[in-house]
Amino acid sequence: MSASRSPEVGRGPDIGVAPGDLGTLQAFVNTLDIEEGTDALASPADLDVWLRGAGLADDQDGSSGRRELSLAVELREALRDVLRSHVTRRNGPPGAPALGTGAARVARAAAAMRAGIDVDARGRITVVPADAGTAAALTRLLLIGAEAGTAGTWRRLKVCSADDCQWAFYDRSPTHSGCWCSMQICGSRAKSRAYRSRTAATG
Repeated sequence: MSASRSPEVGRGPDIGVAPGDLGTLQAFVNTLDIEEGTDALASPADLDVWLRGAGLADDQDGSSGRRELSLAVELREALRDVLRSHVTRRNGPPGAPALGTGAARVARAAAAMRAGIDVDARGRITVVPADAGTAAALTRLLLIGAEAGTAGTWRRLKVCSADDCQWAFYDRSPTHSGCWCSMQICGSRAKSRAYRSRTAATG
């Protein structure tokens, strides 16, 4: 991951960082940097380091294996599909190709996880992971998504429409119509390609 494109700040001043815990889910999706060709989850050890750094696991949670890594990567890409469906395409319906596919992929990944009900001393009821280790950490990510859905922030989390980018960003535009992580970079490239295509068609 290049210094100009960290999971926390992205690539430019208009990159949207999601509020609160949703920023952790955003950073999870951005562990794969398609443009740079880097993956922060390249090995089970990398996964453990990332989960602990994100506050989703601690040293007592044990270590991940290939099975846990495979589940984490599948969940990440399933979430990317869902976030792609949150983008309103300029020449078509919202996220047309991925709308059902992403949800189905997340559902399959979620089937490997368990959650339970916790009641604290004050009577506050919360949903918590019922497993331990990596499974619990990944369940926490899904619970963050569930909370964002209740809070109304979930559909603002999107991935860039540029196929060679797909960086997760939080859309803070008043109309919720953002489709690029950066107007200066991906938006400008897309407009240039569209202009060249129109020019070629009429030339």
